[in-house]
Amino acid sequence: MGSDVRLVVSDIDDTLIPRGTSRLPERTAKAIGRFVASGRFFAPVTGRIRDDAVRMFTGCPVGCATGAFVNGQMIYVDGRLAHQESVSSERLEAVAAFLDRHTPAANLLLYQGSDIVALTGRPSRLEGYDTAENRRRSGCVAHIGSVTPEKANIQCSCRPEEVPHLVARLSERFEDVDFVQPGAVSEIDVIPKGWSKAKGVQVLADRLGVALSEVVAVGDSDNDIAMLAYVPASYAVSSGTLAARRTAAHCLPSVGEEPVAMVLEAVLAGKMLSF
Repeated sequence: MGSDVRLVVSDIDDTLIPRGTSRLPERTAKAIGRFVASGRFFAPVTGRIRDDAVRMFTGCPVGCATGAFVNGQMIYVDGRLAHQESVSSERLEAVAAFLDRHTPAANLLLYQGSDIVALTGRPSRLEGYDTAENRRRSGCVAHIGSVTPEKANIQCSCRPEEVPHLVARLSERFEDVDFVQPGAVSEIDVIPKGWSKAKGVQVLADRLGVALSEVVAVGDSDNDIAMLAYVPASYAVSSGTLAARRTAAHCLPSVGEEPVAMVLEAVLAGKMLSF
């Protein structure tokens, strides 16, 4: 790794910043600014919608002008939407109906910009979901309507270790949709079949004219595995999941030590990182 790297892609939560933190740490923000100013590209590749990333990158807007958001489903280049993949409204409504009928403690949220609504035919089921995302929602709808949401995410009231059981049930019922638990959280991302952060990186690199050999990827969680396997120069932070660390080619210190800043600084210095 060194002067031949033109693009660094990174997950946000627990990779760029600790989960629950609202802004980039100062060293990382400065490193991103210097990296982009050198004529290279930095891109978050995250399950979050871009509006969330923009708030987190306050003070470093250049850091999220280009990126693959919603698990690679929405590709932005220089602040413009360049590519979008989505699950059809019909399938999302079918998933919501399945949750209504077969689960006592899970509901489907739809994201469009800063607006979040629950998709359900039984609004009474939403009582008692005391999560940050549910507190942000503006209401609930029984049908999606004409606007395809940017993101669909299932919020579960069970413990994170119980979520894989629901993922398996949903995957068996809906073979044309992927369901991914993004880390040790009680959530499930609803994604078009076969799409992933790896596909997002592929599309992003093609749009930027960057070869795979010129890309470095950093992640921490199971929803980063496809990306870490796809990019040869991949790094997992030591605070990440075992599966992510086993998949990545290299390891970095934990998220609290600003590992992405270390990568960017090493590339700018023409050095190889080794831990």
